[in-house]
Amino acid sequence: MRGEYGCGGRGDKGFGRGFGFGRHGGFGRGFGGGRERLFDAGDVRLAILKLLSEEPSYGYQLMKTMEQRLAGGYTPSAGVIYPTLTQLEEEGLVCVAASENNKKVYSLTPEGFTCLDANKERIAELFERLEQAGEGFRRGRSPEIMKAFMNLRDAVAARVSRQSTTQEQVRKIIDVINAASKTIDEL
Repeated sequence: MRGEYGCGGRGDKGFGRGFGFGRHGGFGRGFGGGRERLFDAGDVRLAILKLLSEEPSYGYQLMKTMEQRLAGGYTPSAGVIYPTLTQLEEEGLVCVAASENNKKVYSLTPEGFTCLDANKERIAELFERLEQAGEGFRRGRSPEIMKAFMNLRDAVAARVSRQSTTQEQVRKIIDVINAASKTIDEL
């Protein structure tokens, strides 16, 4: 089936909603701002094709490359990458070039290169947007900050949910959080 981008397929609607999507999720637009969606329909397909044009890869390698380019702020799941690779292979846009340790190494077919060429403007816009998102993750939405914030949230929730928590302990928790906020603001 031919799709809206000149190289077949159903697209990937729904994947990548907000920057918080994925294994590091949770902050969405309220923490660091950003677009509503990281990937629009068809973008994951085009990103995979572009990455495979740079270097033949297997699925896990593609996931890690995307994670690296987005400074750890987003990692596509295996449930996104592998079905997309299968679909691209069925459409004749990629092929298995080799197998390494039972891993299929994919590369582009001539039809895949034609698809890339037909979508070069859209791909340039996509990778510019991904670069900007990666810069945003590097500046203030680093996975380390997000993890630390989630650890704080979990610790506070665990402590205040205990029946033995006193009002004095709640006041101390508030004081610690406020002090940490002030210290961060003064950095």
